Amino acid sequence: MREAHEEAGLPPDQLTVRTTVVTAENSGWTYTTVIADAEEQLDTVPNRESAELRWVAEDEVADLPLHPGFAASWDRLREVTASLPLKVNPQT
Repeated sequence: MREAHEEAGLPPDQLTVRTTVVTAENSGWTYTTVIADAEEQLDTVPNRESAELRWVAEDEVADLPLHPGFAASWDRLREVTASLPLKVNPQT
């Protein structure tokens, strides 16, 4: 959540974490991907670590020039996301 705020300007109080996925690279490096929901599409604010930030459809992600580690884990992340129960909005 800290990284989402620092690197993309996403307000932590408007995100609800659904799950996390830890990915290990052959180099021994690990990183955690957080899968979260927001009640509405949030604006992103790039910083010095971000070349570009934008929302894209899941089906279009693999066509983008992704970080190699993230690209290698993308299929697994989609599987995890697909296995999560749909979020029910109590207001609908």
